[in-house]
Amino acid sequence: MKLQEMGEITESPLTFKQYFTNILDAVRSTYKGMKITLKYVYGVKEVTIQYPEEKEVLPLNSRSRLFNDVENCIACMQCSTACPVSCIYISAVKREKDAPKVKTSSGQAIRLDLTMYTIDEALCCYCGLCTTVCPTECLTHTSDYEYSQYVVDSMKYDYLAPEVRVWRNRLLKK
Repeated sequence: MKLQEMGEITESPLTFKQYFTNILDAVRSTYKGMKITLKYVYGVKEVTIQYPEEKEVLPLNSRSRLFNDVENCIACMQCSTACPVSCIYISAVKREKDAPKVKTSSGQAIRLDLTMYTIDEALCCYCGLCTTVCPTECLTHTSDYEYSQYVVDSMKYDYLAPEVRVWRNRLLKK
C-alpha cells in the first residue's frame, strides 16, 4: 500500500528555486540577527564595573552595615524592642550615684552603663526600624557593604569590643 492511500501526506520534493530561496532567507535572517547583536556589543555603553578596583556609588538612603556609636548610646533598649527579628542584644547596669556624670554628644545624660551591645548581622533584615526609634541617633546604617564572612557566627558584632570601636572614625565620616 502506498503512503498516500493510508492517509499520510507527503511533501513534494523541493524545487531548485525553493532550495536557493531558503538559503537566501537563512542568510538574510542571520545578517539581521548579527546586525542587532553587534549593535549591542559595540554600540552600548559598558555597565559592568571591575569590582575590587572600582566601587559602586550607593544611594544616600541605602541601608548597609549597622553601626552603633556606643559612646553616645543611653541604653534605652528601644532598638532591641523595635527589631522584628530580635537580632540586637543589649544589657546595661545602672550607673553608681557617685560615678561622674556622663553625657552624649547631644547633651543627653547617660544613666546606664552598657555591658553588652551586640548585633547579629546575619539575622538582620535591614528594615531600619531600629535606627528610627533611637533617641540619640547613635545607631545608624552606614554605606559599608563589604563585610561578608565565611562563617555565619562571625557576623555577630560586639560594639563594645576594641576592634569594632575602631570602625567609628571610618564609618561615621561617610
